[in-house]
Amino acid sequence: MLMKTRTLTALLAMLITLSINSKTQITMYDIKGHTPPHNSGIPIVDSDGDEIIIKSDSTIYNVDVVIRDQFGNVMHHSTQNIGPMETTISVQDYDDGTEKMTIDIYYEERHLCGYFE
Repeated sequence: MLMKTRTLTALLAMLITLSINSKTQITMYDIKGHTPPHNSGIPIVDSDGDEIIIKSDSTIYNVDVVIRDQFGNVMHHSTQNIGPMETTISVQDYDDGTEKMTIDIYYEERHLCGYFE
C-alpha cells in the first residue's frame, strides 16, 4: 500500500510539473515566401498561458510584434529587439481557451505570421 501511495504521489508531482512548465511552440509562416538558408535569425514563438515568449539565436533589431484576437482587433503592438534572451509579452484572457489569436512579426522586409490554437 505504501509503495502504491509513493508511486501515485510521484506521478501526480510529475503531471503538475509538466502542466506548469508546458510551453506550446507556435509555427511561424513566412508570408512573403523568403526561405532562409537555415533557421538562424528566425524568431521562435512559444505560448505559456497568458504569456507569449519570443527568442532568436541571434539578435534582430526593430522587430514589430502585433498580436490580434480572432476578430482582428490589436491586443498588443510593440517594437522590440529579439535575441537569445526571452522577450515575454503578457496577453490577458488568452489562456481561457475562447480566444483564437494571431501573431505577426515584421523585420528586415520579412513578415512572419503564426496562429494560436
